[in-house]
Amino acid sequence: MRQRLLTFAVFGIGLIALGEWGLRSGKFAGLDQTWLEFCIGNAGSKLKAPAVTVVRIDDSYEPLRIGGDETLSNDGSLSRLDYATILAFVAKFQPRSVAFLPTPSFDETLTLNKTDIAPLKDAAMQLPKLVVASAVSNDGEQAREATPLAYAAVKVEGDATTLLPFTRTVRVPDAQILANGIPAPKTVESARDLSAGGVLRVPLVVRRGDLVVPSLLLSAVANHAGIAPDQITVKLDDGQPRVLAGDVFSIPIENDGTLIVPDRAGLGAVIKSTTRDDSGAKKEIDHFTSLTVEELAYTGEANDEVAKRILSGFQSRFDSLKDNLVLIGFDRTSDRRLRTGSGETLSETTLLARAAATIQSGRHLRWWPSWARWLAVFMIFAAATILFRLPRGKFLPAALVTGLVFLAAKVMVFSSTLSWTPPFFVLSLLSLLLAVGWIVPGDEAAKEKG
Repeated sequence: MRQRLLTFAVFGIGLIALGEWGLRSGKFAGLDQTWLEFCIGNAGSKLKAPAVTVVRIDDSYEPLRIGGDETLSNDGSLSRLDYATILAFVAKFQPRSVAFLPTPSFDETLTLNKTDIAPLKDAAMQLPKLVVASAVSNDGEQAREATPLAYAAVKVEGDATTLLPFTRTVRVPDAQILANGIPAPKTVESARDLSAGGVLRVPLVVRRGDLVVPSLLLSAVANHAGIAPDQITVKLDDGQPRVLAGDVFSIPIENDGTLIVPDRAGLGAVIKSTTRDDSGAKKEIDHFTSLTVEELAYTGEANDEVAKRILSGFQSRFDSLKDNLVLIGFDRTSDRRLRTGSGETLSETTLLARAAATIQSGRHLRWWPSWARWLAVFMIFAAATILFRLPRGKFLPAALVTGLVFLAAKVMVFSSTLSWTPPFFVLSLLSLLLAVGWIVPGDEAAKEKG
């Protein structure tokens, strides 16, 4: 028993050190993702499927240029006609709800930005009422607006003074798209600590004086679910701040009205499921996915062979535009400046998409506190001291049962609390326990050999 325990302790300490290193460097992200998906799959009705499709304006999109505008430098900025073209692509799919994330300003001297033809307004009017992004700031009393932008208001229960304040809108949606849009603040530019330490937070509600306003994120998710602003309540009076959106969502928030977007929530690039249509044929449903503007453009080239192949391969994503919340935003290499605790770099668009999917699916996941993780390690070492007393014939079945009990307990903790811990520590220590107990002789074998 002593030889087994000593061997287990030496190698176990090494595995714990390796696990700590992997935890900080994200080296076991694939294992974490697999384990998390397993836990999510066994969480029953506590979690739902998200419904988000991102239309990404990425590096492959080339801004339109016509006439004299061709001589101007291409700095990556888009014109009204660019945005009108993108909205027209989306409108062909008759989406249920759309959120427009860019907050552009236009050079009115360019041909493509001339307001007399109103291309952006015409395109916006082909869509359902849009949720349109603005940017706000808290620059002080002297910066208050003479005519504030008309934001919707939500109800508040409790002291709202802890919520992020703002005094003015610093980037206003373009009037052409606002003709069919509901303005909502996307960012609070005066709040500069929302990505500290790899913990990413996004505003869910913000405050202007006594008025509490839903952010673009909350407005978009509520709009997609058919929830009006007057059905949203911010609860700040009973210990756990949260936002209640009708009877559909209960969203935990921080005291300042921000939502923590879980670093690891099982929200990969694509989440899909398979069902069968009325004819019995298999049909894929994309619950969380994305399309680039270039891929959308191929839908207008049905007679092109390349377009046909793309259309067939992306059909489920195209179909998702009809049912999912559609977010239109930038995801260029230069836009990916937000770093998560696991080392990923995200664009603001991707972050908001994950936040929306988190709310829709209820994936408000959190990690076990450090003491709970170390308690699990201690319990494995305690189990080892008992199991290593057993002869080899009895050890193996007892160790296997112990391992299954530990893993089942982790799944049950996740199902009841939506908290989890990376599996490397438990899996590696349980594997080591099995190996040591099977290979290293116990006390009885050592005595017989002696």
